Amino acid sequence: MESTEGPRKRQQVASASASASPYIPDDLVRRILLRLPSRSVLRCRAVCKGLAPDCLRPEFAPEHHRLQPALLLVSFLRGAASSSKAVADVDAGTDPMDRCIEAFDLRADEFRPTVRFADTGGRFHIHGSCDGLLLLSFEDRFYVCNPATQQWTRLPAPLRSSLFAGFYRHEPTGEYRALFYQGNWTSWRPWSTDYYILVPDSRKGRGIGLPSEKVGYEFRGAPLGPPVLAHGSLHWMPRQKQGCAIMVFDTVTEVITFVDPPVIREHMSLLEVDGELAMFSCGGRVTMVELWVLRDYANDVWVCEHRVRLPEVEVSTFVFDESWRVFFMSEEGVVVVTPEQKLLHYDMNGTLRESFPCNGRNLKITPYTLKESLVRHAFFERQDNGGDCDDEPPPPFFSGL
Repeated sequence: MESTEGPRKRQQVASASASASPYIPDDLVRRILLRLPSRSVLRCRAVCKGLAPDCLRPEFAPEHHRLQPALLLVSFLRGAASSSKAVADVDAGTDPMDRCIEAFDLRADEFRPTVRFADTGGRFHIHGSCDGLLLLSFEDRFYVCNPATQQWTRLPAPLRSSLFAGFYRHEPTGEYRALFYQGNWTSWRPWSTDYYILVPDSRKGRGIGLPSEKVGYEFRGAPLGPPVLAHGSLHWMPRQKQGCAIMVFDTVTEVITFVDPPVIREHMSLLEVDGELAMFSCGGRVTMVELWVLRDYANDVWVCEHRVRLPEVEVSTFVFDESWRVFFMSEEGVVVVTPEQKLLHYDMNGTLRESFPCNGRNLKITPYTLKESLVRHAFFERQDNGGDCDDEPPPPFFSGL
C-alpha cells in the first residue's frame, strides 16, 4: 500500500497557511493607528489586546493628537419642532430637544458626534477649544471636557458679573486656564477692564487674581467674540473702539497688545490655519470670500492666499452675528449654511463638493475647531479617583453618545 503521510502532511501545512492571518508590520499598524479618529483607536484597543501596548506608550497620544485634523464644530437642535411655540421653548431652555455639536471633517466630508446636551433645566454653551479639550457651561457652572474620552472636571465659580474671554494652555506651567474679565467704572478711570484666570482642578481649582495693575491691561473696551489661539497668543476680532485692531493676549506673559488686520470688511472672522493666524473676510453680499494668512507674525505681514467666488443666490439671505457663523473658510474650502438648513461644502474654485441636510433646526457653525486628543491630564485623573465633585452628577454633555 502506498503511504499517504507525505501528501497529508503537505495538505495540513497548506490548510494552516491558508487560514493564517496576513502579517502586517508593527510599524505600519502604528502609523494606521496614529491617523485613526480617537473613538476608533479606543475601539481597536478594546477588541485587540495586541494593540494595547502601542496605544499606551507615552509618546503615542501626543503624536496622535498632532496628526489629527482640525475639525469644524457645528451646532444644531435634533428633531426640534417647527412651530413658533416650540422654537420659543427651545430658546427659553425648556424644550426637551437635544442640543448637538458635531465635528465636520472637511477632508472626508463626514461628521463625528462630539457633544449631545439633553437637559431642559438650564442653558448650555460652548466657550472654547484647546488641545482637544472643550470649555462648556451648563447654567452658571463651567466644565473642561475631553469629548474623545468623555472625561470632565469643573472650574471654580467665576466672580459675579464676569464675562468669559478665552481658554488656553499656559506653557510655563502646563496649566489650562480660562480667562475672564470684569468691566469697572471709577471716578479716576472712567471704564476699565480687569482680567483674571481660573484653573481646572479636581477639588476646588484656584484663581489668579485681578491683574489690573499690569502694563497692557489698562485700556478701554473688552474682547469681541471668541478668540483664536495661534503662536501662543489669543486673538480677538477688530472692533471700532480699539481702532479696528486685533486684540492679542500673550498666554505666556499674559500681557495684551494689538495687531492691525489685513483689510476691513463688513464680515470678518479669525481662524487658525496650520498654526498660523488667518482671517476670512467678505463684503455685505458675500459673493467673494478671501482668506488672509499672517505669514510673518513678527513683522505683521499678511498674505491673501485665496479668493473664492460663491453663488450669490445661495448666500445673499444670511444673517450674521458675533457668536455663531453661517460660513467658514480654510485651506480645505468654504463651508456655508443655507436658509434651508443645509450645510454646503465648496472647494477653492467655488465648486460645490457636498450638500448635507440638517436633521433638526437652528444649524450654525461654531467659532471653534477641535483636534481630538487621547492625552491624559492629571486634573481628569484626580476627578476619576474622587474629589470635591465626587458627589456631583456628571454634566449632561454626552447623553446617548
